[in-house]
Amino acid sequence: MNIYFTIRQHKDRALLLCKLLTIICSISFLAGCSTLPIRTSQKYSLEDLYKRINYRTEGRYRVVNIFYATSRIVDRTAGSLPEFKPELAKATTYGTLDMRIDPRVKIGTMLPDKIKKNGLVEMREVKELDPDIFVKQLSEAVKASPHNSVLVLVFGYKDGFEATAMKAAYFAYLLDVDTPVLLFDWPGDQPVDISGYVKAQSLAAASGPYLADVLSKVVREVKPQKIWVEASSLGAQVISDAFDQLYKYPDFADQDLEIDHVLLAAPDVSRDEFSDKFKKEFEAISRKLTAYVSSDDGALLMSGMINQDTRLGRVKVRIKEPEQFEEARELLYLKSLSPDRFTVIDVTPVNDSSFRHGYYLECSEFYDDFYMRILDAKPNVNRWLYLLKSKDGADYWVMQRS
Repeated sequence: MNIYFTIRQHKDRALLLCKLLTIICSISFLAGCSTLPIRTSQKYSLEDLYKRINYRTEGRYRVVNIFYATSRIVDRTAGSLPEFKPELAKATTYGTLDMRIDPRVKIGTMLPDKIKKNGLVEMREVKELDPDIFVKQLSEAVKASPHNSVLVLVFGYKDGFEATAMKAAYFAYLLDVDTPVLLFDWPGDQPVDISGYVKAQSLAAASGPYLADVLSKVVREVKPQKIWVEASSLGAQVISDAFDQLYKYPDFADQDLEIDHVLLAAPDVSRDEFSDKFKKEFEAISRKLTAYVSSDDGALLMSGMINQDTRLGRVKVRIKEPEQFEEARELLYLKSLSPDRFTVIDVTPVNDSSFRHGYYLECSEFYDDFYMRILDAKPNVNRWLYLLKSKDGADYWVMQRS
C-alpha cells in the first residue's frame, strides 16, 4: 500500500509539473507573439494607429486643445477672452483653444449651458494665431498623429462660439481618435424664431467661401494624408456652399480627391440642392460621403415647412411601405450611382435625442459608426447596422440598438 501511494504521488507530481511547464510555455509563446515584428506599409504600428485622443491633465481634469477658424467678427477688447460676435467678418480668424473636460462626462443630452454649469466642460484659454503660425502648428500636430490626419467639425444654428467650441471638444473627446481637430465656427447664434433661423441660413451660405478658404489652406499648406469633414444640421449648408467655391479652383475640380470623407449628420440642406451638387462637386473633391438621415427629425420638419421643401436629413427610407418609398427614391438613386463612395444610414430606430435632431452628439451608436467610417471600415462590420435593399438594387443601412 505504501509503495502504491508513493508511486501515485510521483505520478501526480509529474503530471502537475507537466501542466506547469505547458502553461509556462504557452505564456512564453503568447508573449513572444505579442512582440513579433508586424510587416506593414504604414509608417506606424497598429499600437500607434489606435492611440486615444491627446490631452494633458489639470488636477482630476483633462485638457483638450483644438484648432479653430471662424468667420465671425472678433472683439479683442472685451476682456481676458475675446468676444465672438454673431456677425460676419471681412476675413477669417484663426487660433487654438483649450477645453477642460471632466473625465466622468458621458454621451447623453448635450446642453452646453448645463454641462458648463456642472463643470463637465469649460473653455480655459483662447489664442488667436497669425495664419502662418496656425498652419505651422496644425502641420506639426498632423505629422505627430498616427493617421497624418485632421478632423474638421462644422456645427449648426443657435449656439455662440463658446457653446460651439464646447460641443466640438465634447465630440472629439468622446469619439476618442488621436487626430488634431479643427472647428470651423460661423455666426449661427441668431434669435430662436423664424426670422432668426432665416438669417442664420443666409449667414451659413455666406460662410461657405470662408470655409472653402480654410479647407484649401489645409490641403495646400498643411497637406495631411487624410481630411475628415463632419457637418451637422445647418453646418451642412456651410459645407454645401464651401464646395461650390472649391469647385471653382482648378486643383479641386480635377480628378485628384482632396478630402478623404465628408459625413453629414441631420443635414439641414435642401435635398434638391444636394442632388444637383452630388455628381459634380462632392464626387470631384471627396473620396467618400456618408449621409445620416432620420424620418422623425423634428427640427428638420420645421425647417422643411419654413423652406417649403424636403431637407436632406429628414428622409423616410422605409421601402417596405410603398407610400414612403417615393421620398427616398432620389437619394437611393444617387447611392446607386456611386455605391462604393456614397453611404446612406437611417438612424430613426435609435433617434431619441433632443427634438429627434441632436443624435450626432447624444447617440452612442452614432459615435461607434462615425469612428468606423473615418477609419474606413465597411458598413457591414458594424453590429449596429443592418442592410435593406430596394427593388432597384440600391441599398441603405439602418441603425439599430439590438
